[in-house]
Formats: sequence, structure tokens, C-alpha cells
Amino acid sequence: MNNRQSIYQILGSPLLLFLGWAVVTVVMLAAAVGFEHRRLMSEFYDEATVMHRLVSQRADQHDAHLTALSAIADSEIDGRDRVFLNVARTIQQFYPRIKDVDLVSLTPGGTVLSTRDSLPAEQQQMIRTAAESSRGELVITKAPDDAGRYLLIKRSPNNENARYGLALEVDGLSLLGMDTEFWSQPAVTRSLALPDRSLLTGEPPAQSPQFMRRLSSRSQPLELSAGIRPALSELLPWGLAIALIILSSLVYLALALWLRQRVFTRRAERLAEISAREARLAHASRVNALGEMASGMAHELTQPLTAILSQAQAGRHLAARGDMEAVGSALQSIADQSKRASAIIMRLRNWSRMAPEENTEVHVAGVLRNVELLLSAEARKNGVTLVVDAAEQDLVVRGDQVALEQIVFNLVRNAIEAVEGVVEKQVSVSARAQGSLAEIDVSDTGPGVPDAIRDRLFEPFATGKPNGTGLGLTLCQRLSEGMGGDIRLLPEAGRTTFQVRIPLEGGNGGEVAG
Repeated sequence: MNNRQSIYQILGSPLLLFLGWAVVTVVMLAAAVGFEHRRLMSEFYDEATVMHRLVSQRADQHDAHLTALSAIADSEIDGRDRVFLNVARTIQQFYPRIKDVDLVSLTPGGTVLSTRDSLPAEQQQMIRTAAESSRGELVITKAPDDAGRYLLIKRSPNNENARYGLALEVDGLSLLGMDTEFWSQPAVTRSLALPDRSLLTGEPPAQSPQFMRRLSSRSQPLELSAGIRPALSELLPWGLAIALIILSSLVYLALALWLRQRVFTRRAERLAEISAREARLAHASRVNALGEMASGMAHELTQPLTAILSQAQAGRHLAARGDMEAVGSALQSIADQSKRASAIIMRLRNWSRMAPEENTEVHVAGVLRNVELLLSAEARKNGVTLVVDAAEQDLVVRGDQVALEQIVFNLVRNAIEAVEGVVEKQVSVSARAQGSLAEIDVSDTGPGVPDAIRDRLFEPFATGKPNGTGLGLTLCQRLSEGMGGDIRLLPEAGRTTFQVRIPLEGGNGGEVAG
């Protein structure tokens, strides 16, 4: 009814119609921006991944160049110096990112070969010091001019008898060079950092980089970073924005006219239908409440009555054998279950009258032991392994002991029935403290809760059993809510687990938050 009244108000108010059109238009434009942003980010990650792979391959090529140059430097061929420089200049020609190649003797005053016109003494000493400090790994350091270049230094031969320091000066910007137009966009940034994360070249992202990964080269673990911050005009060009506004206006106008015609032609008819429906709903509500109470009482009483019958039969057999001590125990159990049935009737009557339930200290361990005593025989009869952990610590909650026993009893009974058709028949019950709550878990190895009823599991008459009433979990939920707690089905992780949460005695006293 409220939804229809809202439609009437919207269709009858020009301001609301305009606001509706504005909302639809904004949503459509936002959807277009979101779609374009996702497409652009997908392209960005693809391009960044390709760039990372290519730059890593280029870095690996430097190792091969150094190996080849080192072999020439260590050889004893005639004209070795000339061959070395020829090979070095050939590498420069085919790999423009390699700006210079230097060979410096580790003995001061020894051989110095370089593709430069002259190699400053300070840089000779830098190469010599780096090579001497190496233990076999390549040394990476910024070039002295700090123009986005780095030196890759290796000792030659690469052992303790090294005689030379061999260096390549690599241009970081050329190393990042890509042929695609994507990286020429102003919204895209990329940078390269040394292993100590000091910036080598490029423009780092203004915010956290969306792509950051070290190169795959073992000898040159440079850090590649990239980011993209597209402007709104790039995500939503003016032409597309105008086209979307026109389209949303036409769609909204057609929808408004259709709704107006449909709503106002059936308004009188719906008012009559609503009046008749309200009368039928009031009558059905009274009938359903009465039926739910009757079915609930029958469902609740079945369990203690079954226990009384079982104990009576056991007592008869025990009396025939003359075991009077065991007979006394059976009679005491019958008395306890009779009181339990009386308490159930009283509680259901109080529930129907909105009377408060009993509020006393309840020991969780005692509740679990009582349930185990009631259901252990049924579990053995059905070949089910019932494992009850009464908790090492004495958990005490405030509430109705009969109600809590009934909750756990129903959950364990349901679990025993759930494992009927499986090979591994096991039901586990455990309790623990979690913050200010006592948590009681009942889990089984059954097939789980059907998806068809999972979302309405605690609604009346919702059941996955062929002969189930669909009232057990509903009543358990109401009983737990009466004690400030709740029941929930935990996400399945190999076992079906229902969890009862009740506030601990001395806790904050508040109800459990969903």
C-alpha cells in the first residue's frame, strides 16, 4: 500500500517527477563512468603486466652482455683492448639504453677501457670499489650524474682472483620505453626505483601505485611502479554524456506515462481489493496463531512424553530383574520428565499471555549433560556417535534452564535425524565463552541444510524433513530470544553447525546483536 501511495505522489508532483528523472539520469551516467573506469583499469593492468615482462627481459639481457664482455676482458687474444671496445660499441648500437661500457683495472694505474671520451678518476674509483666489494653478485648504483641512469657493475673474472671492474651505464627511461600509445596518455605514470626504493627515473604516482612489482631479473631487482588517474572528461566525453541524458529522458518519460496510465486506471479497483484483503488477513492471522500454538504444544510435548515412555519401559524390565536401585533412577527420570512436560505447558501458556519466563542462573555444563543423558540411547540405537564437551570452564548464563535444555535437545535431535543416511554418523556438542556470550555449537556430518529453505529456516512451518512440522527451530529461536540470545546457522565448512548464543551471567546484560 505504501509503495502504491508513493507512486501516486510521484506521478502527481512535477517536482518529484523531475527528481526521479534526475536520479535515473545520474545513475545511468554513473554506470557509464563505472563501466569505462573498469575497462580502462583492465587495459592498464594488461599493459603494465606486458611492460613488466618486457623490462624484465631487457634487464636479463644486461647479464648476457656483461658475461660476453667479461670473457673478452679475461682473454689473452691479440688486440684484446680493440676487440673489447668494438664489442662494447656494437652493444651500444643495438641496445641504445646502454649508454656506456667501462673496464677498470682493480690495480690503480692499470688498464682502463671505456666507450666514453674519458672516464673521470672518481668514477674509476667507484667502479673499482664496487667490484672489490662484490661476492659474486652484480652491484647496482646510481650513475654519478644522477640523470635517471644506473651503473651495473661486475667483477671480472667473477671470483676471488678478479682483476677488473666491468660496468654498464643503463638509461632507466629507455629501459621503460614502450611502443604503445597507452603510456603516452597524461593520466598514466610509471617509474623505476633501485632495490633500496630510491627513485631512479620516471614519474611516481601521486597516490599509492595501482601496479607495483619488482623485475623478474635476479641480478637487477628494480622496482617498477605504475598508476593511472583518468579525468572525468576521459571517462565520460561530452558527446556520450549528452547522448545518455537524451536516452535516459526518453526512457523515463515512457515509463512515467505507462505507470500513470496503469496506476490511475486501477486505483479504485485496488482500494476495494485492499479492503477485502485486510478482512481476510485478520481472520487468517487468528487461525494461524491458534494452529501454531496447538502444533507447537504437540511438538514440544512429544519429546518428554517419549522419554517418560522409554524410562517406564526400562523400569519395568529393571523391576523384573530385581534391580531396584536402577528402578529408582528410572522413576526419578520419569518424575523429572513429567516436571519438564508441565514446565513446557506452563511456558507455552505464559508465552501466549506475554508473561515473563523464569530468570535464574543456568549452568551450561549441566544442560549439556542432561541432553546427553536423554539422547545417548537414541544415538546408540541409530549408530550415531554423540560427542558432548561439557566445557572445561563453568559457564553460567541467566535464563530459563528448561528452555535452554529444550533448545539444545531439539538441535541435537535434529542432528541425529540429519545423519541417518550418511556413512560417518557423528554429532558434536560443545560450549565455550566468547566475550560476554556463551556459545553452544551443535554440529553434524549430515548433508546440510537445503538451499531452498536456508533463508527462511527459522520461519514457522519451513522444514526440509518429509514429515517435519517446521516448528522446532521457530520455537527454539523464540526461547533463545526470551533469554536475550539467538540461534544462527554457521557457514558450512565440512559440517552443518547451529550455534546458540546466550549472554553470560555477569556480562553486559544486553541482547545479542545480529
